[in-house]
This record gives sequence, structure tokens and C-alpha cells, in this order.
Amino acid sequence: MKVFKKLFVLTLVLGVIMALAACGGSKKTNSGSSQDSGGKKTLTVSVEEKYADYVNSIKGDFEKKNNCTVKVVKKPMFDQLEALPLDGPAGKAPDVMLASYDRIGGLGQQGHLLKLSKKDVSAYDAKDQRQVMIDNKVYGVPFVIETLVLYYNKDLLKSPPKTFADLEKLAKDSKYNFSSESGKNTGFLVKWTDFYYSYGLLAGYGGYVFGDNGTNTKDIGLNNAGSVKAITYATHWFKDIWPKGMKDTKSSGDFVTEEFSKGKAAAVIDGPWSADTYAKAKVNYGAAPIPTLPNGNKYEAFGGGKGWVASNYTKEPKLAEKWIQYVTNSANSYKFYEKYKEVPANPAAREKAAATNDELTKAVVEQYKSAQPMPNVPEMAEVWTGMESTMFDAASGKKTPKQAADAAVKTIKDNIAQKYSNK
Repeated sequence: MKVFKKLFVLTLVLGVIMALAACGGSKKTNSGSSQDSGGKKTLTVSVEEKYADYVNSIKGDFEKKNNCTVKVVKKPMFDQLEALPLDGPAGKAPDVMLASYDRIGGLGQQGHLLKLSKKDVSAYDAKDQRQVMIDNKVYGVPFVIETLVLYYNKDLLKSPPKTFADLEKLAKDSKYNFSSESGKNTGFLVKWTDFYYSYGLLAGYGGYVFGDNGTNTKDIGLNNAGSVKAITYATHWFKDIWPKGMKDTKSSGDFVTEEFSKGKAAAVIDGPWSADTYAKAKVNYGAAPIPTLPNGNKYEAFGGGKGWVASNYTKEPKLAEKWIQYVTNSANSYKFYEKYKEVPANPAAREKAAATNDELTKAVVEQYKSAQPMPNVPEMAEVWTGMESTMFDAASGKKTPKQAADAAVKTIKDNIAQKYSNK
């Protein structure tokens, strides 16, 4: 009897909750969109806190043209993307948001992103389109591009090194000798223990992550002849030139930043995100494309950035797509560049930005031409894990370059087979 009463009360309570939810359903949509007090549609836009001012500065025209209200949500990009698979079905996700290119493919493939029209990316070249597509479907529109570049100290070098032969000469200049270790030099530094930084070296020698433009996960080229040659060349720097701290997979990046900030390194390979750090350290730096490799090829670093995407759970798909078209047009893309100095993906805005006197912008635009889009399939996660200790194993002599590369690829293949066997 007591159990029956409890069940009855529980049923009654659930009935009241469902009734209340039904009453409120006409005002609030499944994806956080709602009708405002004036009956207008509301579009929820999620961005990092630092980008909120930008969205607020451009949303007025969009609201007038579409008779809607744009609500800005401030949340870290990766936190928002991580939450989407759960927040979307629960009706808590925003309608549109920014997403890093390497996350768009996976989220789209898993059904969390709204499929967009191919017309939305028709103005972009094949490389840019690859950043936001998977399975020949469009899930975003490119907004910002980024890639590694060469930073050089203008107080130490009259012009940027053009080739790796020039960098080798720096390594023989005694003024860059590392005082703590005899015979070691910090004239040129790069965090090759991090696969994100070393991939451009491997790719320049003919290595690749996945075949068929990053889509064939059964074809891995990180232990082919070119990749082994690249790793072998890197071990020359680790063993013959750099201090032993450069082998440290955790702290070598900090070492590179510190040495360049203190004027003890004349040139480093780093990303545009480090510009503020070097500026605060008062380094009189310049930026340029990465020097050509010893084999005469270009350093084909990963090309990344972020694009605008819409939640597949939005109740306003047409309005969401209109926002993406609006925010990525040439005028608004250039406004974003002016405010944050992040290089626009929009072709017209990019060309305009490259015509400025900003060296870093010019370097990113030029380097991006030879950059390779990072594979945006979910299996890419296993590549980071597999390649994590490859350079250390080769540089420390624990394994030969071939053994280190083979071991990494075996780990990648085993993990993919285990985790994605049902795909």
C-alpha cells in the first residue's frame, strides 16, 4: 500500500512537471533560442569572452534585417564544443558557435552540427573547404586561419633566414653558445618533441598522417621513407646542436620561449598565438615564412584555425545559417581581423589583411599556402597519442628513427582498430 501511494505521488508530481514544461514550450526552443517579449526570434551565439564585444558590435544590422534578437553567451570554445553532445539534446546548447577546424569533422559526423549548403563555402578554395567538410558534407564556414611561422630577432639578424642552411650557420655562431652545456647552441630553436611542430618537417620530406587528403585512416604515412629521413635530420639537431633540455617533451616549449624572449635565440618556429608573449618581453621581432628544408622543399606545417558552425539541435536552422553567412562575409571578417589581428579565412578579407604592413599577418598568409589542413576525422586523436614520444625516442638514442616511427604508427593503428572497429 505504501509503495502504491509513493508511486501515485511520484506519478502526480511528474504529471505536474510535464504540464508546466508543456506550457513553457511555446516560448523556449530546444537549443536555447526563445521568443523575446516582443515576439521576435532569438538566436543564441556562443563565443569566448574576449570576442563578445565583436559580436555585439555587428549584431545590430543582423537583428534589424532579420527581425530577431541575438543573445551572446560567453563560454570558452572548447568547453562549449565538449558540452554540445549533451547540452544539445537537453535544449541547453547555443544555436551557433565558433569551432576549431579539427573538431568540426568529428562533431558533424556524429550528428551534432547542422549540415550547411555547399554554396556557403563556394568562395573558398579546396584547402579551406577541407577544413569544414567531412564525408563530402559541409558543417561550417571558415573564419580564421593560422599556422606556424618563423620569428626572428631583428636586433640580432638583419633579415630572416631563408633556408635551413642559414639556420645551421646560426647554430655555429659562438654568440649563441649555451653556457651551461659545452658545445651546445641556441641560435635556432623549435619544439620538435611536439608533433604539432614537427609535422611540417615530416610532411616536407614526404610524410603524411592519413592518405586521401587525410580521410583514409588505414593509410598512415608517418613511418614512410620521407618521415624517417625527417626524423633522422631532427636527431642531428637534438644530438649535435641543442641543449639536452630540448628533448624534454613537457618543458622544451617553455625553454624555446624563454631563450627567444631573452635574446639568446635568434630565430624560432612558433605560432601567431605567441606574438603577445614576445611583445610583452619587448623582443624586437619580425615574422617570416619558415625557411626551406635541406631537401629544397617547403616546411608543410599544419594549417588550422576556426570556423562558424550551428548546432544540429537548433530550432532556428535558417536563421542560424544566415548568421554564419553574415559573420563570415568580407566586411565582418575584416572587422574581426582589425580588432584581434587573427588572419581572416574569407578570401577578400585575407587579401586585404595581407596588404597591410603587419609582418605576422603576411607571414601567416604566405606560410598557409604550403600548410596542410589537419585531418578532422575522430581518429586523429590517436595520432597525437601515438606520436607523443617519437622524437624523444629517436633523439635520446632509445630507438633508431625507423624504430621510433614504426612503433608510433603501430600504436596509432592498434588504437584505431580497438576504438573504431565498428565504424
